[in-house]
Amino acid sequence: MSKERDVAHLWALAGTIEQGGDPGRIRRAYEDIVARDPVQAGAWLKLSQLSLHEGDYRDALNAALRAAEAAQFGRRWRALPYVASQLLHFDERARVSVLIRAADWASPEVLAQSAVLAQRLWLAGDDETALALLDFAIARLPAHPLLHFSRGEVLNHLGRLGEAEAEYERSLELEPLFAQSHRALAYGIPSAEPGARVPRVEAALAAAIAAGRAEDEVDLRYALFKELDGAGRVDEAWRQLQAAAALRRHRQGHGAEADAAGAAALIGAFGASAEPGPAAPVGHRRGHIFVVGMPRSGTTVLDRMLGNHPLVGSAGELNAFARSVSWEANSFYEPPPREKPIRRMARLDWRAVGTRYAAATRGMHPDKPYLLDKNPLNVHNAGFIARALPQARILCLLRDPMDACFSNLKALFAKGSYTYSYDQRELAEHYARFLRLVRHWEDVLPDRFRTVRYEALVNSPEQVLGDAMRFCGLEYDPAYADITRNPTPVSTASRAQVRQPLNRRGIGAWRRYERQLQPLRQRLRELGVEIDG
Repeated sequence: MSKERDVAHLWALAGTIEQGGDPGRIRRAYEDIVARDPVQAGAWLKLSQLSLHEGDYRDALNAALRAAEAAQFGRRWRALPYVASQLLHFDERARVSVLIRAADWASPEVLAQSAVLAQRLWLAGDDETALALLDFAIARLPAHPLLHFSRGEVLNHLGRLGEAEAEYERSLELEPLFAQSHRALAYGIPSAEPGARVPRVEAALAAAIAAGRAEDEVDLRYALFKELDGAGRVDEAWRQLQAAAALRRHRQGHGAEADAAGAAALIGAFGASAEPGPAAPVGHRRGHIFVVGMPRSGTTVLDRMLGNHPLVGSAGELNAFARSVSWEANSFYEPPPREKPIRRMARLDWRAVGTRYAAATRGMHPDKPYLLDKNPLNVHNAGFIARALPQARILCLLRDPMDACFSNLKALFAKGSYTYSYDQRELAEHYARFLRLVRHWEDVLPDRFRTVRYEALVNSPEQVLGDAMRFCGLEYDPAYADITRNPTPVSTASRAQVRQPLNRRGIGAWRRYERQLQPLRQRLRELGVEIDG
């Protein structure tokens, strides 16, 4: 039997074995495939997924890296999006970029998946390669809305908003019902004539509902909310937001009890004083700065200001710290943590975690002595960060409770992220847990953790930013407060706002919907959260 026929037989056998559900037999089946042909990228991916399911993080990562090698050297281009996705799961961003750049872009298998591969590159922080790949594909393929939408997303990320708008509009010329482009325009590029886009979004929404396309319905209801809100049609806008949030909440759920138990366990793991003793810095950086908080609370604004400093390199929202914890624990860890993993972490070598994080981020802005990581979820990791990186400083944004919660409510996050944000009571309960955790870190990490009030930052940027920079060991210059000076890409939901000069438009924005937000307001008060007015 030839090698190809032998491998095909092993794949067929593995498929049959998978139906039996025996993990041990399934593993052996895929191990047989890579033993016969080591460049079977799909089999390495299966082994990586099995290891994650079994709780062996290191083996899962190593198998993912072998999948990348197999895809590249075996020219298994069909597997590229899946391998890249698995690498991103481990925050192996540089490897994603290397892998896709090394592919044969002229291959029909690469061209057919170019929009998806560009999205993987964008998530890996390689916008220029993503743009080059899309341009290469658009020149060779029939016009397709997904290609132009993807190009619009990259251009939007780069701050080239006029070009981005043209690409979104081009995708809608090709497919007027393309929901993602409607939402991207609504949230990223305000209509020159408020409300002008409403009829076409309504038409697309009616078609999505008639066809039973629930995911498109969610996108289009959020888009319609934003367009109606911009036109001042508040009651109509609220109906769309309420329907969209309810649908998203129904389709993905929310583990409120697990979140509450995890938050309580995290506070319990760090007693009256969690401040680590003096220790030598880890890695080659003079300092690591973490900007944390609830999403949509001003973290991107502070990131842009700090990034104006010539000694600071902003790396965006990294998962590198959680992945460094995962490696040392040999178990996949993701904030917000659950109760059981927190108990296990007491035994970790935290200096080893810090060393791994420093190594993982070494190639990011290597010329900058300070690195900025602005993943909001690292608020749950503050105690761990203090143990792992002696030179780290953590800045936490606090925003008015009603503004913070409303800003979360009207945002459509990635599936599975911030699942509390689609229900007013759950939003209030999450905010109360978040605030308790922040107050705890202030108490037990006084020299490492500092809160920054968003409203104070906007109203008195020189004073508040100056205090924050000095806390991090940086000298201050008033010019750093000008966020428009920072030309770096923005991947968060705030990317439209931070391209404009600092303004107070977001302060008190919830009052536009004061009547509709009474359940949120009442629940916050029941939980003891102070609300102005």
